[in-house]
Amino acid sequence: MTAKPMQTHSLCIAIADKLRERILSHQMPPGSDINDGALAQEFGVSRTPVREAMKLLCHEGLLTAQPRRGMTVTRINAAQLAEARLLCHLLTQHLAHLKAQQLNRCTELTERLHAVAQARLNLALGPTQHAPLSFSSPQAVHQHTALAL
Repeated sequence: MTAKPMQTHSLCIAIADKLRERILSHQMPPGSDINDGALAQEFGVSRTPVREAMKLLCHEGLLTAQPRRGMTVTRINAAQLAEARLLCHLLTQHLAHLKAQQLNRCTELTERLHAVAQARLNLALGPTQHAPLSFSSPQAVHQHTALAL
């Protein structure tokens, strides 16, 4: 057995991490086209791990597949922004409840989902704004979203 498949997987994850960081810091702003060939050349790898990394980010909602055009950095509309805020709020409440009940072993999935929702929210808010950590109610989420738009 060889370690090559594991290496490719680790490479894919490392590339996804770098691209995620660029997207969330708006070095790659919403609507930007993603050139897998240029990225492969920049990272000194073949297109395969870059494409796999892009698929991961597409599943996270940070990239959007454009039919016959490749992928672009996702643009978040007002409804998606409101949904991301509400989802972050609900997941924050759920995590607090699990931790209060000392069910820390049950938080892994919720924490991952919260991180994805938070990433989408940060993408929508831009590089200089910060997503609020919590709201007192779902209505406060919607009110805050309306004020932000």
